Amino acid sequence: MSNGTLSGATNVSKVNVHSLLYPGNTTKVLVHYLPWFDGGNDTGVNVNYSNANPTYINAFFADIVSRGVDGVMVDWQGQTDISDKDWLVSQPLIHNYTTLSGDKLTFAIMLDANLLNNYSGSNQTKVLSALSYINSHYLSDPSYLTYNGKPVVGDFGLTAASGLDWTAIQAAYPNIQFVHLDNATSPDGFSIAKSGGSFLWVNPTSQDVSPPDLSGMDDFFTRANQHPTEIAMAGAYKGFNSQYASWDGQEYVDQQCGQTWLNSFTKINQYYNSAKQLPFLQLVTWDDYYEGTPLETGVDNCLTLNTSVSGRTISVSPSSTSTLDHLELWSFNNSAWSQVTYPATTTTIPVTAAGTYYVKAVGKPFIKNTLSSAITVN
Repeated sequence: MSNGTLSGATNVSKVNVHSLLYPGNTTKVLVHYLPWFDGGNDTGVNVNYSNANPTYINAFFADIVSRGVDGVMVDWQGQTDISDKDWLVSQPLIHNYTTLSGDKLTFAIMLDANLLNNYSGSNQTKVLSALSYINSHYLSDPSYLTYNGKPVVGDFGLTAASGLDWTAIQAAYPNIQFVHLDNATSPDGFSIAKSGGSFLWVNPTSQDVSPPDLSGMDDFFTRANQHPTEIAMAGAYKGFNSQYASWDGQEYVDQQCGQTWLNSFTKINQYYNSAKQLPFLQLVTWDDYYEGTPLETGVDNCLTLNTSVSGRTISVSPSSTSTLDHLELWSFNNSAWSQVTYPATTTTIPVTAAGTYYVKAVGKPFIKNTLSSAITVN
């Protein structure tokens, strides 16, 4: 897609996403998930699958587990919305999956402000009705995300709605940890009455500037440190381009061929370490194809990979190594494939036998992999 989204045929790195975080991290990494694609031309974007199809759902869970993800933040817009219908199909299936660390794959509900369009009454009544529904349908699920024993519920934009009394909402549901969208205004996500915490989101601008300004991350983490008893849910993203989101207007965060994605983690690692753990990280997003943030099909590092042969030595020349995790040399012998791993900075690879070889440049987590053309060694 012309907003910087890679094809669904892209081969994506399965290096554990936790490797981008500081050593010794215990952070739960979650993907923000939009479960409302219906397999057709949904609002101008046809992704060729349905979020209600068990085949897709199982592939989705298997894929995020293979990348080191620990859970799903479900963008939920009310009990009559397609997001609820589709997640009701997914909910029992998530119980079949465990993370790479052996824990349950978890999920949490993110209350999207669009739910206000799907209920009647005052905004306060609408939110309380939505909470009554998710309390009975989701929060007691053994796979539901908790913090200090309480279920975590996200709030995406409800704080901008009028007529909401968060003190009363929290009093009605004292078992819930409400984590609010951080918009850095007054009050910010941490300072809302009875706030359980706040989460960071991508902050686009009207101009496509490279490198993008990520100082909003510094501001978020600084305020998180000022509220040490509340939940800090960091965010990482590859970029933003709202070309297919007519409701946004044109807004951008330049991808910088994968550097924005990696810089998101660099920011986190400046504020957290093994002695000061970040509890949650939300990846923005799994599948928002409208706004150019989808990680499902990978992060484009714009890599080219050139190879040449001299005798029994293969020379390797990637256009850049900053987004690479390692190189792999693949060969096919005796009716079987085999591969040997090399550091990303390797420039020459000796081989002992004639044959056909391929070099695979494996990206850092979520970044696309690049395969060389066939290399013939005589």
